[in-house]
Amino acid sequence: MLAAKEEQLREFQEEMAALKENLLEDDKEPCCLPQRSVPKDTCRLYRENDQIMTSLEQWAKQQKVANEKLGNKLREQVKYIAKLSGEKESFLLLYTRIKKDSHNQVTHTPSVLGQFIW
Repeated sequence: MLAAKEEQLREFQEEMAALKENLLEDDKEPCCLPQRSVPKDTCRLYRENDQIMTSLEQWAKQQKVANEKLGNKLREQVKYIAKLSGEKESFLLLYTRIKKDSHNQVTHTPSVLGQFIW
């Protein structure tokens, strides 16, 4: 009986060594624990899926940073446009006043020609 148990133990050790070798061949991925019903293609697909998800997460983070920078630039431009609009309004009011004052001075200035009647 002891000899049978030792034989069984040796078979289990050989099987364990083969399973470890298979695990190393699958690039030590935890998703790919060797199971007799799971083909190696499934492990490869899991790895590819993980790589794709990692790439998408990294891309999403990059897009978030880029969008935040763009949003900040847009806010700065909106402030600058508001400032320019205010300056434009001030210049327009100033121009209108100057034009009005200039027109009033011309109409209220006595004619110099009227003084020199011959």
